[in-house]
Amino acid sequence: MRSALKLFADKGFAGTTVGDIEGDAGLAARGGGFYRHFPSKEGVLAAAVDNHIRETEQGQAAVLGLLPLGDLRSELTLVCRWLLGAIEQQRDLFRVVERDGDRFPELRDRCRVHLIDAAHLAAVEFTTRWAAETSHPSRDPQASAAIMIGAVFNYCHCRWTYGQSPLGVDEDRFIGSWVDYCYDLMTGSAGSA
Repeated sequence: MRSALKLFADKGFAGTTVGDIEGDAGLAARGGGFYRHFPSKEGVLAAAVDNHIRETEQGQAAVLGLLPLGDLRSELTLVCRWLLGAIEQQRDLFRVVERDGDRFPELRDRCRVHLIDAAHLAAVEFTTRWAAETSHPSRDPQASAAIMIGAVFNYCHCRWTYGQSPLGVDEDRFIGSWVDYCYDLMTGSAGSA
C-alpha cells in the first residue's frame, strides 16, 4: 500500500503500473505478487485510504484519551504536534486526492469525511469543552475550527509543495504561535502568556 500510494502521488494513478508497484515494494515486477494481495490498482488505493483512516482514528483517540490535562496551552501544544505528525503521514494520500480525486469521488469523499471533517469536528468539540470549563463563551466554534485546522494543514502543505515552510518559520515557532493564537481565540485574551 505504501509503495502504491507513493507512486500514485508521484506519477499519478494512470501513470503507475502494477509492475511499478511490485518493483517499488520489492516484489518481482510483473511477477503476479501484487495480485495475491489486491484485486486491482483501485483495490490497493481503497485499502490505503482505509488504512490511513484507521490509523488516524486510532491516533486521534489516543491523543484525546490523554485529555484533559487541565492546562489549555499544554493541550493545544499536544494537539498541534499530533496534527502536524498525522498530516505529514498522510502526505502521499493528500497528493493522490488532489491529483486524482475527481477520478475516485467516493474515495475522495471518504477522506474528506473521515480525515478532514473529523479533524474539524474534534476541534469544535475541543473548543466547546474549554468554553464550558472556563465559562468563557465560545466564538463561532466551526469557523474557529476551520482556522485552527486550516493553519496546520497549510503549514504542512507549503513544506510539501514549496520545499519549505511559509517564511521559513520552523516547526517550534509555528507551534508556539499557533498555541498563542488558539489560546487567545478560546479565552478572549488580548495577549499571550
